[in-house]
Amino acid sequence: MITIVFINVFVLVAVFLLISTLFRTPINTPDESAFRIEIDNVDRQTIFEVPWLRPLLLMIYQFIHRLNVPGLKRHIMSLLLALGNPNQYSAEEYLVLAVVWGFVGSGAFWLSSWAFLGQMSIAGVLVYVVVGFVLGFLGAYLWLRERALARLRVIAKRLPYTLDLISMAMDAGATFYEAAATVVRDEPDDPMNEELGMVVREIDFGRSRQDSLTHLGRRIPVDGLDGIISAVLQAETLGTPLAEVLKLQANLLRMRRSMRAERKAGEAAVKMLVPSMLILMSVVLIIFAPVLVRFLRNQYLQ
Repeated sequence: MITIVFINVFVLVAVFLLISTLFRTPINTPDESAFRIEIDNVDRQTIFEVPWLRPLLLMIYQFIHRLNVPGLKRHIMSLLLALGNPNQYSAEEYLVLAVVWGFVGSGAFWLSSWAFLGQMSIAGVLVYVVVGFVLGFLGAYLWLRERALARLRVIAKRLPYTLDLISMAMDAGATFYEAAATVVRDEPDDPMNEELGMVVREIDFGRSRQDSLTHLGRRIPVDGLDGIISAVLQAETLGTPLAEVLKLQANLLRMRRSMRAERKAGEAAVKMLVPSMLILMSVVLIIFAPVLVRFLRNQYLQ
């Protein structure tokens, strides 16, 4: 009885969400920092270009497009931009991929449960399918998140070095645009240089340097980058030599990194205190336990 009620409630909620989603006005979440989607003409090789999959993916896309989750879509778009978005996915397209992985997870989870457990009730099958879908969907999201965070860590590590190179080129007489283009040509596959190349291409397409650097800060939420961009824009307004500003910002980043490392080292010493005490207590028990057992045994025999 409880199983039937559970299934009916689940089906009712699913049908309600499906109907409310299909008849809702599509929610658009424009992101100005996604300018690379407009200017980078890349020949994509994704499942969206597979002809026999397009009708199914289009149905899922229409469903995702009408979902009223602007916060989730903005979050996915920010992760895609942090990753570099090599396939130029929109947030809706990546959510479609996550749904597809959810279906794959449902099928794999149900087949594995059927192979190991044999015949199951409808409620059991439904539970395994739902759990498999959730695991597949979360797996696609976590894959994107971890790769984006790893790329941001690489960019944060390379940022002071890139600022030094740009400032050295400007000291040699180059403009900011020429210095940035030179650094990009030197090592185009570096994540930091990829984003710097995006700034150069935006300037080539007519964007101002202020807008291009602002978009860089929106795409790459690295600690300290907003301060660097603000300092560069302020130096441009006040007429301060930009090379000196970049050198100063690079030194500040290194100093901030050193202070962060010292703080982490101090926190590590405190965090190691409890495990050290537990290990010490375990060693004391190992050493004195035989003596204590022998003493208690003698007392019991007397």
